[in-house]
Parts: sequence; structure tokens; C-alpha cells
Amino acid sequence: MLRSLACMGVVLIGASASAQQQPLPSSRAQPITGTVRDGGVYHLAQGTWTRHAAQTQLGADTIYDNTCTGVSFGPLAGDHFVDEGRIPSPSGPSNQNNRPGCSMVYTIDGFQIGYCTDQPSMGTYTVNFYERYATCATVVGVTPTGSIAITGLPASAGTAACWIVTIDLDSPPQTASLAFDMRVDGLPPVPGGGANTNLFGWESYSSLPAASTAQTGPIIAGNAAVCLGYDGTRWDLVVNYAEAGTGMSTLNQFRVEQGPTVAGCYYYPNSPMSSFHLELYSDSCQAPVYSIPYCSGDGSGAACPCANHTPVGNDEGCLHSLGMGGKLTATGVPRITADTVTLHGTQMPPDSFALYFQGSGQSGNGGGSVLGDGKLCASNPMVRLKTIHNAGGASQYPQAGDPSIHVRAQFTLPGTRTYQVWYRNAAAYCTASTFNLSNGLAIAWGV
Repeated sequence: MLRSLACMGVVLIGASASAQQQPLPSSRAQPITGTVRDGGVYHLAQGTWTRHAAQTQLGADTIYDNTCTGVSFGPLAGDHFVDEGRIPSPSGPSNQNNRPGCSMVYTIDGFQIGYCTDQPSMGTYTVNFYERYATCATVVGVTPTGSIAITGLPASAGTAACWIVTIDLDSPPQTASLAFDMRVDGLPPVPGGGANTNLFGWESYSSLPAASTAQTGPIIAGNAAVCLGYDGTRWDLVVNYAEAGTGMSTLNQFRVEQGPTVAGCYYYPNSPMSSFHLELYSDSCQAPVYSIPYCSGDGSGAACPCANHTPVGNDEGCLHSLGMGGKLTATGVPRITADTVTLHGTQMPPDSFALYFQGSGQSGNGGGSVLGDGKLCASNPMVRLKTIHNAGGASQYPQAGDPSIHVRAQFTLPGTRTYQVWYRNAAAYCTASTFNLSNGLAIAWGV
């Protein structure tokens, strides 16, 4: 297997040039002249309101806050706006504007938006979320991670009025949950996304015609000179949800598309930050998730070599001769000072050998590259953990008497590392090779 890996050139797609920014005309950033009103909490599934309660967090935690110094708004004028931000992993950086998170996946059970309008109705206002987003990239044709269409938002007739509204996706009195999961740090990365791919994206637009949105659009927010990236969130050293933040990793640019404005990357020349009002709520640390499967054999990313694809959602490798894909999962807590992680390989051929190994990145920028009857998901440099004899098609590392993963791999710094299992499949199947591989698994290691 080492020969197979060593002979395979693993090349990650390099960072592409940053999108060319263009200034929007001054008329596309209008001053807020009155008080921003509290519209309350809208319980989406029920279609009911709890008025004047927009500051009530729905999940236990605010995990993203971009609400700092909103003094103007951006008329949509018939366009779609796509902004970006980041929700952090446990191995995320810790500096002036960033703090680590506590999970690899967060369930978004509510969010808050801010907007202004001079119309008696907002029509249907849609907010789409994309867990993987490369800054200023188009979202046309991309399936949202969560899509929320809202009707009945507070509006105004004749004179522009501004509102903040909290959208409840999960909590009582609702009986149905519209909450959705978002993975952190843009994992797995957008194939070919280049720089700044550790982001989520969010899109907003109105069903009103362009002429009716000349004074209708989101509140412009964010000011890194006043508010930090983790202010107002669960990640602050002193948590204060009444505090405003400049959303973690939000950038001074956003995408405009699907309207009369030429599609592209724009900014407001007279605003401290070209970003928009958003808070995200989640019960973030109740049951933290430390690992994320990626590079499945379901036809996404690199295709399996013989179209031996597995069902979407199974999170397993390409099919082997017994009609299933090798599957890698993990249990335990990935902390270098208290490493309890165990890798579990299942669904492999019985009475076969499996090599567990660690990579430093994701092959094919997360989509993998063809190797044997499957796909290589981890990228160089790699570390062999152990070769193990499968019993009933399953095994694990470490076993009794084995060193823990971080000790065997000899790393002492936090960060996200990747894991995979190579296994023997000697039956005549697919290619001339006699091996296959599991899905990849990204694990965020903390201290």
C-alpha cells in the first residue's frame, strides 16, 4: 500500500486569484435615518409571532454574530446578495478575531436578519445558507444546506423603516423542526475554490420586482475597528450576547447576481465593512461532533474507477467485490493532552488486511483521486498507523496495547488531520488492483 501511495502524486488544487472587487454606486448604500425596530421572533413552522423579543436566543448559543454598527442598508434593486462568514471548528485559530469552536457540526435552529424597506409588503424574502463557500463565488445551481422562505415580515408604506427579526426554526410552540446542520470551516472544501474556502455563504433576496426593492434590502453590518470577530458569540472569553460582533472571517466584499446588476464581487466604498446583519443560533456544545466524513464513493468529487458508486448519504468508500463500501468512523475526544480517539473500519471483506493511515490534508481538494478500486482521500505527508487483520470485515485502531493516535503519528500541535483505511480485496473486481479504500475522515484535534 505504501508503494501505491508513494507512487501516486497527490496534488491539491492551488489557490486561485481573488475575485476582482468593484465598487457599487453610492446610491446602493442608504443611511438608516430612524430607529431600527424590533420585529420579534417569527416561528416559521407555525407561522406565528412572539412580538418584541428578537434578542431571545433560540439555541443556547450564538455561534456567529455580524451585527456591529449598522448605520446603513443595501437596497437589493432586484439582485441577490451573497455574503460569507465562518463558524469555527475545535482546531480553529485563536487570535484577535478568531476563537476555536467546540464541534465539527452545528445544528442551526434559528437566525436573525436585519433589513429596511419602504414597501407595504416584503413579498417572500428568502435566505439560503451554504455550508461550503468560496468567497464571491456564484451560488447559481448550488443546492443550499438550508433554505428559508419567509412571508409576512414587518414592512412599511412610503418611508423606509428598518427591522431586526429573529427566525425560529425549532423551538416551542412549534411541533415540527426546520433546523438544519452546518459543518464548520467550510469542510469539506469547495473543489477548486482556491483561497478563502473555509467559509459558509448566505444568500438573501426578495420576490418583489426590482423597482419595488430600490429602497429594500439588508442592513449593512460589521466594523473590525469597533467589534471583534467573536464578540457577541459563544466563543468570546467573556460571553455577552448583548454585544455586537463583526462576523468571524467575514470579508469586505460580497457577491451580486441574478438581477439587473452585472454579476460579480462588489463592495461599498464608504462603509467600514461590506457585509450584512446576521446572527446564527445553535445548541452548540451539547453533543460536540469532532469528525466529518468526506470523499465518499457516491459519485461526488472524483468518480469511482468503475462507476462502483455507493448510495448518497452512506458516507462510505467505493463498492468492493461484496457490494458495499468500506466505512471509516471515529469515537472519542481528539485532544492531544487526553487522546481517546478510536478509528473504526467496517464493511470491508472478511479475513482481509487493513492499513490505517493519517494524512495532512485532503486529496483532490476534498473530492479524492482514483487509486486501486477506490479513491485516495488523504494527502501527503502521510503516517502509517498500523496494519490490522480484519475480523468479520471490521477492525479498529488503536487496539489494546497500541499507542494512541497522536503518539503514533507524533504530532503535538492542534489542527485538522485526515484519516483513511486501505484494505485488501483480492477478488477479481473492477480494476487489476487488489485493494480498495474507505471514505476519508477529517478530525479536528485540540490541545
